Amino acid sequence: MLMCLGQFAFTTDTLTFTEIQRQRSWQYADNAVATGRKKRQFIGSGDDNISLPGLIYQEHGFGNRVALDDLAAMADTGQGFVLVDGSGYLYGVYTIDSIDETKQVLLFNGVPRKIDFTIKLSRVDDDRIEQQTGANT
Repeated sequence: MLMCLGQFAFTTDTLTFTEIQRQRSWQYADNAVATGRKKRQFIGSGDDNISLPGLIYQEHGFGNRVALDDLAAMADTGQGFVLVDGSGYLYGVYTIDSIDETKQVLLFNGVPRKIDFTIKLSRVDDDRIEQQTGANT
């Protein structure tokens, strides 16, 4: 298993991504000072976004195109899901923002032999995870 998002497991049978792109930011308020540089005050964590680009070659046993529909159904709920990788590293709780897919090399009946996809996730606060991991201690 590469990673789990809620109960959805990323494996070679379902979906495999080629990399994990994570972008985190922090927020500051700027305060003007009469003589000198402005002062910055830390006001909290900003966005935490993850992109998972990958490929599906279903006829070669690499992914399943129906798995994208399973993730879309999860996104339709509007809920956040716990994201954890195969080593047990807990990323936090994320919502599914978008799923981009490109179907290529179509057969005569319209079935794609290759699908490129990108899943975009955004972290949401979940007090239950923070309490269990001791993030606030």
